[in-house]
Amino acid sequence: MQAIILTAGLGSRLKKFINYPKSLIKINDTQSIIERIVLQLKSQGINEIYVVTGFKHELIKKELGKKVKYIYFKNFYKTNNLQTLLSVKNILNKPSVCLFADIIFDIKILKKILLKKEDIVLAIKKGKILKDTMRVKIKRKKIVDIGNQVKVENADGNFLGLAKFTKFGIKFLKKYLEKNKYNNKDYYTKAIVDMIKDNFTINYLDINKLFWKEIDTKKDLNSLNILGKWKKKYT
Repeated sequence: MQAIILTAGLGSRLKKFINYPKSLIKINDTQSIIERIVLQLKSQGINEIYVVTGFKHELIKKELGKKVKYIYFKNFYKTNNLQTLLSVKNILNKPSVCLFADIIFDIKILKKILLKKEDIVLAIKKGKILKDTMRVKIKRKKIVDIGNQVKVENADGNFLGLAKFTKFGIKFLKKYLEKNKYNNKDYYTKAIVDMIKDNFTINYLDINKLFWKEIDTKKDLNSLNILGKWKKKYT
């Protein structure tokens, strides 16, 4: 099992407030989001970790040192993360965990998704649907749509930005990413939408009440100073 962390983006919604990659935001003024993700992965025996960098990539390297392997994506400033993931297609050949780099989550979520046997499993949170995150539609216990095109009122859950693929699953994700090689605007979940249209089964892990937070807006950023009270729940 390998891990791919996508941290190339500009973080445009927060660029007025921070001038560095979102993944370097500190939790409780101590540990950065991306360092925490790396330590969580290593705690589960995942030591082959690729960090796909772009915006101010030298700061990511300074933060993580030799803990991970780096791949620089030069076109980060004019594309979305579909192209970021496609840029590392040469390593999409073995079981993989793919993560957004701006998420804080309970380690139990990672443990649970690694135990899932299905070829493609997305971590989701049902219940309150968030308008500022990626949404999913579920039918017969399978994901039938994912993305910002899923309206809040029609959604069944939020995608956490954490997914697990078997060797078979990552092989076909790569194939559908390549079909979108001229698509510069979408997240890599567009490839998953296309797979669904071709009758691929996309499974999910509902995290229920386990802790998860995505840092996307000023409100999210302000909430970090109160995360301490949940520390024992998500470490």
